Amino acid sequence: MELKDRNKLRSKSIPATVTAASRAPVLLALKENAIRKRRICVYLKCIFAAIGMIFMVLEGELFISKTIEKNTLQSDALKMLITISTAILIVFIIVQYGYQRKIERFSGRSRRLRCCGGIIIEIFVCIIHPYPGSGKIPKPLQTMSKESADLTRDFVYLDAYLSLFMVFRFYLVGQFLSEWLASKLYSNRTLAKHLAYLTKVRLNSSFMIKYLLYLYPFQFVITILCLVLVVNSFAMQTCESYTFPGSEMSSFLNSLWLVMITFLTIGYGDFYPVSFCGRCVSAATGFLGIGITGFVFSVFVHHFEMNRNEKYLLKFSKEEKRKHKRRVAAANVIKCYYRAARCKEEKAKYLIWKEKFWRAASEMRRSAKKYGSSSDIDLIDIQQMIQSVEKRQNEILSILSELGKSVKSDQNANTAEVIDIAL
Repeated sequence: MELKDRNKLRSKSIPATVTAASRAPVLLALKENAIRKRRICVYLKCIFAAIGMIFMVLEGELFISKTIEKNTLQSDALKMLITISTAILIVFIIVQYGYQRKIERFSGRSRRLRCCGGIIIEIFVCIIHPYPGSGKIPKPLQTMSKESADLTRDFVYLDAYLSLFMVFRFYLVGQFLSEWLASKLYSNRTLAKHLAYLTKVRLNSSFMIKYLLYLYPFQFVITILCLVLVVNSFAMQTCESYTFPGSEMSSFLNSLWLVMITFLTIGYGDFYPVSFCGRCVSAATGFLGIGITGFVFSVFVHHFEMNRNEKYLLKFSKEEKRKHKRRVAAANVIKCYYRAARCKEEKAKYLIWKEKFWRAASEMRRSAKKYGSSSDIDLIDIQQMIQSVEKRQNEILSILSELGKSVKSDQNANTAEVIDIAL
């Protein structure tokens, strides 16, 4: 009895086999939960990245305006806040990729190498920031000018280059837009994934950028232009002011003006970068200006391009205009021929209408040559119409002659009857 009871207990402890059909809703719910948590991680990443960049810009502007100095408590406190926000950002990057691994495991895919490469690149891009303490490096080789000859500081604070590397955090804007638009665009994300798999469309940041460019072309282009100008102006100001403090390029407005004329490939020469870093930023701005200018023109051309209905309307109006001109020319030929045929007995009028006929015929040939051949009116049709008009004219004349003969015969008969009655 003890052995039977033990077997009964063991059989009750063994779980029932779970089929794939009963497991699918559970996996789908877990996947949707992981997608929602990954989206929250992306939002928090963008928030803490923005906080770190705000503190970086604040510390740099205070130093450029000589309100604070390096190796002071205020500067180190701002850099400590940047470090704390960066550490939180790194934590959310790791958590996001953890949820990404869960999503891929629920989907039955394995992209471990890709995930590892992505997390390493993101951590490397985001971990570079101005740290507490003012590191210094020797000033790189500069081409000195008259304006920078009096600026004889032999070192450059390392914070300048570390601040420039923080600009690369703008890639998070693409992730933010991708997640936000995905949450707004897809009511059923699983169905959208299946449709994307069937149509071989990748639902990534590139697709979302194309989606924004398709819906809001002007707003998207203006936003990109403003972002490029502001970021490059900040980079130019940072390079010039840290390398040669007190120069004209320490002003943000002067840096913005230099970036704008470089972006438009004008180059007045009133301002120019002196530092090696500033010249690199200027060269990058020139290349961006060439590419984005062509992109802007293509957007405007595509936006003002006629759609299919407008093209059909234009084609229809041109076709009707062409047909009208050819019909008018053909009608003039018929009219002149008919008037010349009626005026054969009067030689002067006949010559006038004959000349008008050949002029109308030449005008019809020119219109046929200019507007192309058409199936509605052709020279053969004109000849057939003229022959039908001549035939109808002959029929009318014959009928009139018969009517005249019958009238004369009736008059003769009536006169004969009158004479008989009178006699």
